[in-house]
Amino acid sequence: MKALGEARPASRQRRRWRSGLAAAAAAVMAASTLVAVNATPAAAATVDTNAWYTLVNRNSGKALDLYASATNDGARISQWTRNNGNNQQWQFVDSGGGYYRVKSRHSGKVLDVSNFSTADGGAIVQWSDLNGTNQQFRLADSDGGYVRLVNRNSNKVVEVQGASTADGGNVVQYADWGGANQQWQLVPVGGSNPPPTGGSGCGKAPTLSSGTHTIQSNGKSRTFILRVPANYNNSNPYRLIFAFHWRGGTMQEISSGGTSGTAWSYYGQQEQSNNSAILVAPQGFGNGWGNSGGEDITFVDDMISRIESSLCVNPRQRFALGFSWGGGMSYAVACARATVFRAVAVISGAQISGCSGGTQPIAYFGLHGISDNVLNISQGRALRDTFVRNNGCTAQNPPEPAGGSRAHITTAYSGCRAGYPVQWAAYDNGHMPGPVDGTYAESGITTWTKGEIWRFFAQFS
Repeated sequence: MKALGEARPASRQRRRWRSGLAAAAAAVMAASTLVAVNATPAAAATVDTNAWYTLVNRNSGKALDLYASATNDGARISQWTRNNGNNQQWQFVDSGGGYYRVKSRHSGKVLDVSNFSTADGGAIVQWSDLNGTNQQFRLADSDGGYVRLVNRNSNKVVEVQGASTADGGNVVQYADWGGANQQWQLVPVGGSNPPPTGGSGCGKAPTLSSGTHTIQSNGKSRTFILRVPANYNNSNPYRLIFAFHWRGGTMQEISSGGTSGTAWSYYGQQEQSNNSAILVAPQGFGNGWGNSGGEDITFVDDMISRIESSLCVNPRQRFALGFSWGGGMSYAVACARATVFRAVAVISGAQISGCSGGTQPIAYFGLHGISDNVLNISQGRALRDTFVRNNGCTAQNPPEPAGGSRAHITTAYSGCRAGYPVQWAAYDNGHMPGPVDGTYAESGITTWTKGEIWRFFAQFS
C-alpha cells in the first residue's frame, strides 16, 4: 500500500433538506390541491387502548422509534428498522373526541409537537403527558389499511421528513398531502406480522455477487467492488463495512490489499471478519474523495440502497474506515450519516472531504502517527475531539508514544454515552496506516491496526 500525500480540501457538503417527493408535495400545496383531511374517525384501524402497536411507515417500511431509547423530555423521534423493541412500541391513550395521546412503552412519555409549533417541519419529540392539544392526534384514513396521524393543535400530520428511507430519519409534522411518508400501519405487538431480522434484502435470492459493480448516483456512473462472504446465507443479517482508498489509491488496491497483499484487503477487515461481513471498496473521482456538493455521501447512500435491496444486512451494523483521504471520507460519513452508520475508524485522516452536520454521536476510533508530515497529528486530534464532544465523553489529553519508540498507545475515553465509545491510537510513525515493528516496511502494518479496528467494530451487536 502506498502512502501518498493529500491535496486540496473538499468543498463543504450542502445539506439535502427534502427529497424530490417532498418537493413535489410543495408544488401540490402551491396549486391548492391538497388531499383533504378526513374529519371522521379512521376505519382502517380499530384502536385498542389496552394494546401496544408498532407504527410502520408506508414509504420506508421502518418503524416509529424513540431515538437512542432516550427517556428525557424533548428527545427526538425518528424512524428505524423495525425490531419491536420497547422504544418502538406505542399505546393510544384516549383524550376524548376521537383524539389520542401516543405513549412510548419505553419512556412512558407521549408524542408532542415541540413548542406547540404550527409550522411545516415542526419537530415531533417526546414529552411528559400533559394532555395538551399538541399531544393529541386523531387517525385519518388512507387506502390500503394505512392512517395519518393528525395533530389537534396544528392540524398537520406526522411524517418522515424528506421521505427519508434511512435509519434515524427525522419525524416531523407537515401539511397533509397524503404522501406515503405520512402514512402509518398500526401493527399490534405480538401479532401475525413479525419484524424482519435484517434489512429488505433478507430472505431474498441475491441479485449482487462479489465483483465490480456500477450504479448511477447523482446523475453519474460510480463503481465499487463488493465482497460477499463465502457460503452467504440470505437469512443471516451481515455487517456492512465500507473501506475508502487513499489519495491516488483505487478500489482494486483496497480489495486486493495492494502492495501489502491479501492480509491487508479492506484494511485487513476481510481477514478479521472471517466471512461475517459484506465488504465494499468504492472508487472515488480522480482517485480521491473531493465530495463536491456532497456527491460522495450521496454515492454512499446509493450503494447502501443497492446493496441492502439485494443482500441481507443488519442495518444497525454499518461501518466505514479509510486511510489518509479515505480517513477524511470516513470522517465525512461520521458527520453526515451518524444515524445511518454505527461506527467509523479514521486512519491518518483530516477534514478534507467536508463535514455536513457533525453534531450527532457515533462510535469513533481515530488512529494517527505522531510524526505524520502530510496530515499533521493535530488534524487527527481535531477530528477525534468532535466526537469526544458529540458522544459526551470526558475531555482529556491521552498519552502518545515518544519518538523513536516504535510503539503505539491506544486510549479508550471515559464518560462517553452508552453505546458511543471513542478510542484514540497514536503510534510512532509518519503518514502510514500503522507502526511496522521496527522494520519501517509495509509488511508490519497488520500487526495491530487491523485487529484493533475489527475489535472496535465487532463490539456492536
